[in-house]
Amino acid sequence: MGDYSDSLSWRFVAPYTSYVDHLQKPHITRGYVFEEGQTASVHAPALAELSDGSIMSVWYGGTREGSADVSLYASLLAAGDDAWSPPRELISRQELADGLGMHIRKLGNAVLLSDGEQKLWLFFVSTSVGGWSTSAINMMVSQDDGRTWSRPVRIVASPFLNVSTLVKGHPFFYQDGTIGLPVYHELMGKYAELLRVDSNGAVLDKQRMTHRRDAIQPDIALLENNRMHAVLRNTGASRVVLQQSSSDGGKTWSLLNETSLPNPDAAVTVASVRNAMAMVYNDSSDDRDRMALALSTNQGKSWRKIYQLEQGGMDEDGNKDEFSYPYLIRTRKGDYHLVYTWKRRRIAHVSFNDAWIGRQAQ
Repeated sequence: MGDYSDSLSWRFVAPYTSYVDHLQKPHITRGYVFEEGQTASVHAPALAELSDGSIMSVWYGGTREGSADVSLYASLLAAGDDAWSPPRELISRQELADGLGMHIRKLGNAVLLSDGEQKLWLFFVSTSVGGWSTSAINMMVSQDDGRTWSRPVRIVASPFLNVSTLVKGHPFFYQDGTIGLPVYHELMGKYAELLRVDSNGAVLDKQRMTHRRDAIQPDIALLENNRMHAVLRNTGASRVVLQQSSSDGGKTWSLLNETSLPNPDAAVTVASVRNAMAMVYNDSSDDRDRMALALSTNQGKSWRKIYQLEQGGMDEDGNKDEFSYPYLIRTRKGDYHLVYTWKRRRIAHVSFNDAWIGRQAQ
């Protein structure tokens, strides 16, 4: 791995924000990817739109987070349907160990990237020793929209032990066919990076995004004129969502600044909206028992909450509810799909459209 930043193209593939249905009526639907899961605990869902307009969701599940029986699972929402397919196992801890020829202790966050022509990349976290701070990233590729998958390969993000690299945010394509992969580190400092990898998972370049020690899990919205806007989880004392921007496709980044939105040390997600950005976040500085949707129409200078997704409450044992790890996408036809962890028992799914956002923003 060398420094190819000067030879690489830093122009990304523009998002699908130009499609506008002027006759669109506002709509929002809410439900779950499954009513009763195959596992006791589920967490960290992600989404991708496939070549035929179907939506795939992936997450990890098992007895509990970090347990030996955790596997990655997937479900499909076929285009035009309103019900998800039954969850199916993508890969288990032991299958990853066998595929890589090494000990695997646990599986974690996964994200998807589709080229819109049936090729699909799955990036996911695993550890061999210790906790999440010693994680590495693995990759599998499908040539048929996720029906079958290649053997897993390990992404070598660092020549030094290759530990403490994790994923959570949206991958994306550059115009030269390489992939932008937002990652973060938790060992010996918490910070974010943007990796450039080729289609086989070889790391071509990496650009450090943050220089503070309290910003992880970057998620990036792709904007016009090769601009990007990142929102980040804040593990520090200020308890607000962090953000930064790039005007050159991610080659360089502005300094972090603090938004007015609270953050209880929890993941956030962002997506491009026509002439705006939408963010889903936990609107509490203390707990993950509330979740909301906010909108910015001025490139992140200010954010305004426009919808309350979850109000919070107590479970049967007297513990606060948890709603966490949201993941938001916009489809080619201008619909939005949001998934998030619902009380660690289900994956919640919310879909809405531009007309609904416009009405909420009034």
